[in-house]
Amino acid sequence: MRIARLIAKELAGTIGEGEREELSRWLAEDGRHQEEYGRLKMSLEANDRVWEEQAAGRRMTDAYWERAKRRIRKQRRIAWSKYAAAIVLPLAITAFWLMNRETPRVQVPVRTAAITHGVVKAQLQLADGRKVELNDTTRLRIKETGGTEIQTSDKMVKYTGCDTVEMPLTGDRYNTLVVPRGGEFALELSDGTRVWLNSESTLKYPVRFAGNRREVVMTGEGYFEVAKDAGRPFIVAVNGVNVRVLGTSFNISAYNEKVVTTLVEGKVQLQKGIDSVTLTPNQQGIWQAGKSGFEVKRVEARNYSLWREGIFCFEDTDLETILDAMARWYNVNIFYVNPGLKSMKFSVEVKRYENIEQILRRIEQTKRVKFEIKDKTICVCE
Repeated sequence: MRIARLIAKELAGTIGEGEREELSRWLAEDGRHQEEYGRLKMSLEANDRVWEEQAAGRRMTDAYWERAKRRIRKQRRIAWSKYAAAIVLPLAITAFWLMNRETPRVQVPVRTAAITHGVVKAQLQLADGRKVELNDTTRLRIKETGGTEIQTSDKMVKYTGCDTVEMPLTGDRYNTLVVPRGGEFALELSDGTRVWLNSESTLKYPVRFAGNRREVVMTGEGYFEVAKDAGRPFIVAVNGVNVRVLGTSFNISAYNEKVVTTLVEGKVQLQKGIDSVTLTPNQQGIWQAGKSGFEVKRVEARNYSLWREGIFCFEDTDLETILDAMARWYNVNIFYVNPGLKSMKFSVEVKRYENIEQILRRIEQTKRVKFEIKDKTICVCE
């Protein structure tokens, strides 16, 4: 995926010196890479011609809908160079398979709807029952019993002051950060660990960590940068799976009966009952209800945490997973005319803060699926 983007940038004339050196090193590693380079380059160039032909057809269709509905903006012709530079090659990787797919069908344009992307927002639920609504402009300071201070700034909740406790806490006091659909938020725990929570996620954690272990409970998806503390392991409990670390960076996604842990750096141990597995960087451990043991596979780990940098990135991923992520971020509903469409595989990289209509159009351009929007529902058609 990374190499495909570099080749596409080279074609577009937007590749930087560092990227050019990275591409050159890859080419020199193995003679087979030269062959792969040739194939990818030919595919991307061919894909350019396909996009130009599709653009002409889309202009005709858009003109009709502009007159009939006055709701679709007329789509301009997109040249490959502009496409590569302006939108960070959102579908460059689809060139791997686009030319070998089914015969193109007539595209039905997406209809606009009042749908907006997610924003920085969450609710902080305190141990004493208070609830505080948070957004990107919230500024507050809360004194917890025992000396801990909670601050909100820079789109993050921070816990500080634990070293100045004058009296011990009576019992464990837990707070919970709740991120709704269409939201995202981050926090820094009392030990310095940082957590980014994606839409429709929660994290329950102690006001300060006591004893010989640090443990939190999560639902949904979160990216962790765990502060190192050799004497106290950090444990994330999620859907019955314990992720145990000392100091590392990793992403956990657990929206359904599946827990996917992707390790960026360091080392983590996954445990579910008597089953356990240890991950090294760029490995992914998957536990799924109804299956025995953990599945481990090698991945480009960074792709699974790009959401916190404002990018949706999916590589050879089923349509259901892609659209579920869109539904949580844009707070919409998904309806499949044919449930069999859920299993279709796509590779997509798009900006997370774009209009959802533009994202769906890019997926439509593969000519494998169509979308229609009505109010807050996206209908997936053949």
